[in-house]
Amino acid sequence: MPKKVVAFLALGLLISSLWSFSMVSAGSSPAYPNGDPQTWVIYQIVLDRFYDGNLSNDNPPQSPGLYDPTHQNWKMYWGGDIQGVIDKLPYLHELGVNAIWISPVFDNINVAINGSTGYHGYWPQDFMRIEEHFGTWPLFRELVEKAAEYNISVIIDFVPNHSNPNDAGAYGALYENGTFITNYTLDAQYATLNPVTRSVSYIYNHNGGITDWNDRWQVRYKNLFDLADFNQLNPWVDSYLKNATVPFLNAGIEGIRLDAVKHVEPGWLKTFADYVYARKNVFMFGEWYQGFNDEMYWDMVHFANTTGISLINIPLQQVETNVFAYNTESMIDLANAVTKYTHDFMWQNKLTLFIDSHDVPRFLSLNDNLVRFHEAIAFIMTAPGIPIIYYGDEQYLHNDTVNSFGQVGGDPYNRPMMNSWSNNTTAFKLIRTLSDLRHLNPALPYGTVINRYVSADVYIYERKFFDNVVLVAINRNLTTPYYVSGVYTTLPDGYYTDYLKGLLNGVNISVSGGYFSAELPPGSVSVWEYRASPTGPWVGAIDPVMGRAGNDVTVSGEGFGSVPGEVIFTNGYTNWTANVTYWSDSSVEFTVPGGVYPALGKSYVDVIIKRADGVASNPISFEYLLGKQIPVVFEVTNTTGTVLQTVPGEFLWLTGSVPELSYWSSETTKAVGPMLCPDWPNWFVVASVPADTYIEFKFLKAPLGGTGIWEAGYNHAYVTPAKGIGYIIVSAN
Repeated sequence: MPKKVVAFLALGLLISSLWSFSMVSAGSSPAYPNGDPQTWVIYQIVLDRFYDGNLSNDNPPQSPGLYDPTHQNWKMYWGGDIQGVIDKLPYLHELGVNAIWISPVFDNINVAINGSTGYHGYWPQDFMRIEEHFGTWPLFRELVEKAAEYNISVIIDFVPNHSNPNDAGAYGALYENGTFITNYTLDAQYATLNPVTRSVSYIYNHNGGITDWNDRWQVRYKNLFDLADFNQLNPWVDSYLKNATVPFLNAGIEGIRLDAVKHVEPGWLKTFADYVYARKNVFMFGEWYQGFNDEMYWDMVHFANTTGISLINIPLQQVETNVFAYNTESMIDLANAVTKYTHDFMWQNKLTLFIDSHDVPRFLSLNDNLVRFHEAIAFIMTAPGIPIIYYGDEQYLHNDTVNSFGQVGGDPYNRPMMNSWSNNTTAFKLIRTLSDLRHLNPALPYGTVINRYVSADVYIYERKFFDNVVLVAINRNLTTPYYVSGVYTTLPDGYYTDYLKGLLNGVNISVSGGYFSAELPPGSVSVWEYRASPTGPWVGAIDPVMGRAGNDVTVSGEGFGSVPGEVIFTNGYTNWTANVTYWSDSSVEFTVPGGVYPALGKSYVDVIIKRADGVASNPISFEYLLGKQIPVVFEVTNTTGTVLQTVPGEFLWLTGSVPELSYWSSETTKAVGPMLCPDWPNWFVVASVPADTYIEFKFLKAPLGGTGIWEAGYNHAYVTPAKGIGYIIVSAN
């Protein structure tokens, strides 16, 4: 055999062995080396108030005079920075943190407004640069690298809705990597009335401030307070905001928190998510302020179920506060809230849960009772979702000054400087212990929830993932023990010690015949758990939940085996096989195959892990996109006298021939909408659709949550643009 042939064969064997080594492993996937997002405990950091690691950037020459070294002026910079987070990574690792969500690091305005600075990060002026008070691009990249050494992922806070105040300070000034683009006053000279959206817009929307918070058009097209509101339907803005993510993605971030998503067109945000997911597999979740009983809670659920972006569970936090801090609601209300959100949201275990944040008064300012506070922490650490710990909660950090709105400990007093780093508080130990359990028992990150016992003061709930079980019992009554008898559980028969080892006065139980009885001490939390050996491939998570051909996706769970098998996409009738790039017993990574299409009336397909021995997993839903997404504005005019003419309580919806338009579903939970009607009788909606694609579509009429009445006549047809923003206007049939 010629020597060249032997050499090529040897090289081939070497490449083959290296490929096998890179694809098969025993740990987490390359996309999420610290575990998939559902296993995370996220630690929220207001960067300026965490730790001053670099004194030289406290009063930088670009923006002098905005720093208060005495920490008495709550609206000035106090010195916290990126270096400070790097310095405290060992502390965060010891706490059990797997991801840090840091406040926006974009370059903020360089002036104060009535004594207030942009220390919080939500007054950006240049999305391409790092704020000089916080650090530099090299330092940010170092943060991501150093955090990875401590098995901590970095989540950035992204602000797609606005820049900075339009009526003072920098007046909505906007830059691109140091080059001035516009400000709100200058932009107004170029703004014109969009005949479809009825918004006076150019780079910004110029429609005044929101006055009716239940008006969907106002919520999206007017200024949030006095903040200069971006017009994402301007092609330059569309490109600017999406391109601003690239340096962060290239730096290796693993998550993006999106600010104020309620105030941005959902259709545009879906194209934003597609842009990001095509470049990197990251976890995205947004802020949408809403209560369970608000009408737009319906829109909140629809957003999370159709855009590929999860949400912060703000409605649940409102109930938690009423239950544990104010005593205005009972444990029955909390159990009902858990039942509601786990029923409404498709990926309920991806919702993020919290007690405190930069937007609400800290719990201990509302009720300075550590027993109740510990109960609330234990709840968010074990309920369905991903827990977020606000910086300093583990140290009982709070300031009870009353703000200008009459809130005790409200903004800005909910953002004190971090001043203690003890690892010996009960809260610290509680977070650490339950963080460990989230990684050890998949019932917490992946499981369903079942209410086992509920009364005014006692809530016992069970998390279950196949045969893995975690059972939690909370007695919020501070003075009275509570005896429960004959409570059913799927814990196997046996004796169970409190996983918290009595940290919150928990007790041990014996299970016999599937039932247990116990006396729960006042103010106690007990946690019991059972871990099973998987009998097959058990799928618990998919990340992201949406994508197109060629995107990287990760499926997590257990029992996948050490030998690579197959990843199958199916619509129930046809199967497609994905290209596997990584395989371990608990994580599989692959690229989305092309040519997939959902079943009629659906935008989702099922993904199944098929082990090497042929055993198939449970299916998990995945929203399939036909291609690169662009925003298109659909308008239907002259609806009066047609089947689309509405009465109060009815809306119009869009459905069509591609998965992005729900593949001809008439169900409002799947169709695109509700459409907006700022110019009766004309309605419009911004939809995310595949670029350069022939589509057919129709409109529906229905109330929220209903099944639509179809528009009469033939289907409308349209070829979407290859790039930019599309518009299609049709008259109602």
